[in-house]
Amino acid sequence: MFLFPVPLLNLLPACSEKDRFLLKGELTDSVSFHEPILVIYDDPEAKLDTIFPENGKFTYQLSPDTLTLIRLVNKEGQAIPIFANKGWEVQFKGTFEKPDLKGDGANQEFQEFLKSTAALQGNEKAEAKEAEKFIQSHPQSVVSAYLLDRYFIQQAHPDIEHTTKLIKPLSGNVKDSRILSVAMKSLPAKDLSTITHLSYYSCKDRKGKYISWNSNDKHDYTLVNFWASWSPNSLTKRKELEILVDSLPKNTLKVLNISLDLQKEQWLNACKPDTTSWIETCDFKGWENQLVKQHNINRLPANILMDKNRKIIGTDLNEAMLKQELKKIQEEKKKEKEKKA
Repeated sequence: MFLFPVPLLNLLPACSEKDRFLLKGELTDSVSFHEPILVIYDDPEAKLDTIFPENGKFTYQLSPDTLTLIRLVNKEGQAIPIFANKGWEVQFKGTFEKPDLKGDGANQEFQEFLKSTAALQGNEKAEAKEAEKFIQSHPQSVVSAYLLDRYFIQQAHPDIEHTTKLIKPLSGNVKDSRILSVAMKSLPAKDLSTITHLSYYSCKDRKGKYISWNSNDKHDYTLVNFWASWSPNSLTKRKELEILVDSLPKNTLKVLNISLDLQKEQWLNACKPDTTSWIETCDFKGWENQLVKQHNINRLPANILMDKNRKIIGTDLNEAMLKQELKKIQEEKKKEKEKKA
């Protein structure tokens, strides 16, 4: 995971005003004045950046080639979506619990949705109803694409028929937006075998730092390994994986170990030291973990192999299958390079 300090004044000084997106922030909660804010890019490729506010204020800019969704995430894991496009400017004032967004494009529309849910106090079902109302009344807004993903697609058991009905009336530009197209890749058409990408997932390591799918990561592939301290088979699999990672060429494979433990002490006692190629995480939700439910994982061990952009390459691979798959991918990449040469 790479964290890049963001200068307060100019991140990309060379970009012209018409090409850059500008975000100005002012936190009103004094406790958060100097706490770093993660900037998570999930589209078109996964990467992570960091903002360091000064006295609660910050400026962040980027040069998007088209409409781009970024998420601001605080240390508690609360996230605020920001819609960035060329020439747009947005002001964020307030707290992560009660953000006030003003500015261009979809950001103002998203503020309308926030106002409609302000009194719901985090009631997920009630918020989903408001999201549905917004989607139905804003078929030309990319905010509708975000709300579809947030409340209807990124669910443990998404209602495919209902989601499809909500998508149908949307305008062409919303249906074709990268925000919705990326989200749809994690929605199965009929069964789980049709899921092509791992859905957005945010988690922390043992030190409380966020782990993000990072396109700047030097590792070519990530194996998401599901295990638990109470599962002898998954403990055996972990030992095999550790040996395998050490035997592979540097930066070939990273293993993200997601534990289904419920007790922190039991999890920590069974953990191995973190390295750049071996990361431990646990949300202590057991079988209720988001990815476990979305991918219908009902036994341990289990794993999902993916590339830097979360494209699923294989699932439930044993050591031999994993070696074979990685070798096959490397050979294909080598042939592509030879063709271009």
